[in-house]
Amino acid sequence: MENSSLIYRKATIDDLELLALTRVEFICVNHKDLTDAEKSALYETNKAYFAETLKDGTFAAFLVFDGEKLAATSGVSFFTMPPHRKNVTGKTAYISNMYTKPEYRGKGIATRLFEMLMEEAQKRGCGKAMLYATEMGRPIYEKYGFFAVDNAMDYYFNTK
Repeated sequence: MENSSLIYRKATIDDLELLALTRVEFICVNHKDLTDAEKSALYETNKAYFAETLKDGTFAAFLVFDGEKLAATSGVSFFTMPPHRKNVTGKTAYISNMYTKPEYRGKGIATRLFEMLMEEAQKRGCGKAMLYATEMGRPIYEKYGFFAVDNAMDYYFNTK
């Protein structure tokens, strides 16, 4: 059950540092071996990313606060792909940064944040939403109707 004392709000340009810090914290959950230099570089590049994309509207984020303390965050990037049969507008939402601090998990916070992201994507006319799911997040997304796509592939340029 969602805690009624929590405050949900859309992120603004004033939240750049908080968004960047939380993004690095989120990345460190799965990459515990990051060096301080890598964390610092990720902080700077994410801060620059959020500054640009919040300003031009290609990214939106929602934050949840318990008083002054951040409890959870989420984000969605917007882009357009060539239109196709199932997405005739080509407008696509890529959901990311779904992160709830450990002490706030199991309270329905991530589910509400996810609903807010999906509402934002619908308002913007997106015909498709996509994401990468962790095992912890998978039940939320499946309940909403997301399904696994077996033929998805990734490639990273300039990696070690």
